[in-house]
Amino acid sequence: MNFICATVELRHLGDSVQAYGLDYCSADAVVPGNGSASEVRFRLLCYERQGPKLQAFLDWKSGTRALITGNIVFSDDTAQPLDIIVTTIETAVPQNMYCNQVVLGNAFFGSDEIKERKNGQVAVKIGTTLDNSDVTTWLFMETHESRKEKLNGRIRKGRPICVTGYLREYRKDDSDSPYRAICANDFTTRKDREQRKSGPQSSGTASGYTEVDPTPDY
Repeated sequence: MNFICATVELRHLGDSVQAYGLDYCSADAVVPGNGSASEVRFRLLCYERQGPKLQAFLDWKSGTRALITGNIVFSDDTAQPLDIIVTTIETAVPQNMYCNQVVLGNAFFGSDEIKERKNGQVAVKIGTTLDNSDVTTWLFMETHESRKEKLNGRIRKGRPICVTGYLREYRKDDSDSPYRAICANDFTTRKDREQRKSGPQSSGTASGYTEVDPTPDY
């Protein structure tokens, strides 16, 4: 699961949509940035069931902020905003309040190439998948250069990783497809297990398992 807790600013409420097998009320919202090119865009999905959560969602005013928690759903279309399935919403927050905290629980290293970034950051490509799906979304994990040694020691293509940080997007010339990254405060991986060397002959006494004969020319 990929969790987010963030203050998002409502652009406008959308229509009812069916997504992921359920009916939701939708909304376009952003985590504000320094201009529209650097805001993180989301489609919020609130389950359409009468109750306090849905009512708070529907009463939310455009241009104001709310503190939401939920699950991020990535897709393979980078031009589309990320989906957040809303778990909780609180609209009574200061309008200058800012929060952007993310935990990626099912990410994995997509590359072992570490790229140098500006402002003392390093980055590596990671992927994340939908639940029980082959769909993979690619983004960069950026972290401070002081963690480069840890990154070098842990990185291995395909190795699972859990990341905590905040989402960052940037659109060059306000294009639809953003540069997308999670700026990691920290990350964790499973310890490598020592590979035990064992051959098939250990399960029996027959000879010939480890010998390779020349290929006959039939």
